[in-house]
Amino acid sequence: MNGSILKKTGILLFLGLTAFLWGAEPRAVPIDMYIIVDGSSAMERGWEEALAWLCTTVVDGILQQGDRLWIWTAGDRPQLIYSGAVEAGRESVKTAIRSVQFQGDRADYQAALREVRTALARQDGKRLTYTLLVSGSGAKDPPSREAESAGLLRYSRVESFSGWRVLTVGLDIDAKVRRSSAYYLKNR
Repeated sequence: MNGSILKKTGILLFLGLTAFLWGAEPRAVPIDMYIIVDGSSAMERGWEEALAWLCTTVVDGILQQGDRLWIWTAGDRPQLIYSGAVEAGRESVKTAIRSVQFQGDRADYQAALREVRTALARQDGKRLTYTLLVSGSGAKDPPSREAESAGLLRYSRVESFSGWRVLTVGLDIDAKVRRSSAYYLKNR
């Protein structure tokens, strides 16, 4: 199977899963979504496709009114480029995503992930949280190979596309995994 077919199949599976989980009706539980976009030159090659995916699949396809969104770029230092509630008009979100500028050879993923972790610490626990890290596939320091990021990315899933990839990051779910494991072992 060639890469194009795999990529399309992956996108269709993601969209199908999204449709299955949330159906045609609005979700009852709101989402807080944290997106980190690689701000290094490694992201430039796949940016148009990643931009289309973010705008179509995430902003228009998953997020709904009442959800909250934070977007950082990870360049020499993380920069928050959008934060707020997702309303019916999503053009301000898409404008923020389109404003990403690429410079330098390195993306500081650890600092951006620490920013997300700080924001997560302020959560009330009544909302679903998702963290997406969108990076160039030619990045010098892939986040999974950096020592500190490896711990932050323990619970993550990677989807690779042509020239870019997206990591769905499971930050701060260690306690939930431990509680679930303890509950399972206690009730076997």
